[in-house]
Amino acid sequence: MKDLTGLEITVHNQTTLDLYNTVIADLCRFKNPVPITIAMLEAEPDFVMGQVFNGHINLWTTDRDDLQWSLDSLQRIARIDSSGLNTREKMHVAALQTWAAGDLAKAAIQLDEILIEYPLDILALLSGHQLDFFLGDAANLRGRVYRVLPAWDKEHPLYGYLLGMLSFGQEEAGHYEQAEMSAREAVERNPQDVWGIHAVAHALEMQNKYEQGARFMQTYQQHWQNDNVMVSHNAIHHGLFLLETGELNKAIAVYDNLVHWADIDPIPMALVDASSVLWRLYLEDEALGNRAQTLTDSWKQKSDQLFYSFNDAHAIIAFAANNDAQAAQTLIAELTDYVASGDPSVTNHGMSLHTGLPVCEAIFAFSQGDYNTTIEKLMPIKNTTAQFGGSHAQRDIFARTLLEAALRAGNKNLALALVNERLMARPHSPYNQKKWQQALAIH
Repeated sequence: MKDLTGLEITVHNQTTLDLYNTVIADLCRFKNPVPITIAMLEAEPDFVMGQVFNGHINLWTTDRDDLQWSLDSLQRIARIDSSGLNTREKMHVAALQTWAAGDLAKAAIQLDEILIEYPLDILALLSGHQLDFFLGDAANLRGRVYRVLPAWDKEHPLYGYLLGMLSFGQEEAGHYEQAEMSAREAVERNPQDVWGIHAVAHALEMQNKYEQGARFMQTYQQHWQNDNVMVSHNAIHHGLFLLETGELNKAIAVYDNLVHWADIDPIPMALVDASSVLWRLYLEDEALGNRAQTLTDSWKQKSDQLFYSFNDAHAIIAFAANNDAQAAQTLIAELTDYVASGDPSVTNHGMSLHTGLPVCEAIFAFSQGDYNTTIEKLMPIKNTTAQFGGSHAQRDIFARTLLEAALRAGNKNLALALVNERLMARPHSPYNQKKWQQALAIH
C-alpha cells in the first residue's frame, strides 16, 4: 500500500492506512493527534509507521512524562519481524531510537538522511523541522524545506503546509520579507494552517509591523484559537503585538483567556508561552496579580524533569517573577548537579551546560536585584542562546533581561550599546525607543 504522498508503507488493512493518512494531515495543522493515533494502533498494533508516529508525537512535547509512550512504541516495534519492513521504515525506526535516547542532533541528521532519499516523507519533514527548532538550527529550519520542496507537486493538498515551515525557517535565518511572502501563501492555501499563521506573526514582528501583526492575528483568530495544540503560542504572538502597540489590557486579557489560568493542564510547551509573556511584564514592573503564583504552581509539576533546558529556563522565570527563591534555587542546584554528572551524549546535557544553567542563574540573580551577576552570566552567551532552542522572538526575553540589568545597574555604556544594537535591527520598535531614552537618562 501507499500513504498520502505515494510512499510505500507496510500496513495490512485500509482502515489503518486511512487513519494514518488522517492523523498525518491533522499533524500538519497541529490538531491534537492523540485520539486518532490511539484508534490507529488499536486497529493494528504492529503497524510500524503508526508506532513510529506515536513515538514522534510524544517527543514533540518536550515533556519527560510523555517519553514512556515513545519507549513503549519502540518496545512494540522490537517485537515485529523487521524483515518485512522497507528501507525507509527501518531508517525511521533507527531515528526514533536515537531521538528517544536523547541525542536530538543525531536524530535530526537521520531524518535528513531519510528526506534525501524520500523527499516526500512528510513525517520526517515535520519532525525534522521540530528538531531543528528545538536545536535552534536556523540554517536547517530553512534548508531542510528548501531541499525537498522542488520534489513536491504544488497541487498536493499538503504542499501549502510546507510553505509555512519554509517561512519559519526563512524568518529564523533572517530573510524576513521572503518569510512573509511564503507564510501568506501558506495561509491563503490553508487558512487553518496554524504554523503558517504563526510564521506570518514572526515575519511581521521582525519587520516592526506591530499594528499590522495585531490586525492579522485578530483577523485569523477564528482559525488559530480553536481545535489545535498551538493556541497558547499563537495567543502570545497576538499578545506581543498588543504589548508593542501599548494595548496592555488587551494583551493581559489574551493571556488570561488563551495562555494560562488556574488548574490548566501543565503542558511544558504552553507553560513556556505563559512565562514568555509574564516575564516581559515583570521586566516593565507591571502588576502581575496572582498570575506568577498560578504559573509557579503549574511549573512545579514539571520543573524536576531536566529533559529540555529551554523549559528549565522558563520554569525559573515563573519562580523568579513569583519571588519563590526556594523553588528557583532548588532547580538551579539540580541543574548544577546534572551538568556535573549527566550523560554528555544526551543533547540536553550540552544545552544545559553551555546555555541553560547560566540563563537560569542570570534570571534568578535579576529577581534578587543582583544585576551585575545577571550581566556576568548573560554577556558571554548573548549571541549563542539559540543553542538551547526556541525562536528569535522567544529568546528576546533573555536579551531584554540583559538590557534591563544594564539599565538598573546604571551601566550607561553597556545599556546604550545594547539599545543601539536593537535599534539598528528594529528602529521603529516602541520598546527599543523607550529603552534608548532610559539609557540616555543614566547619569
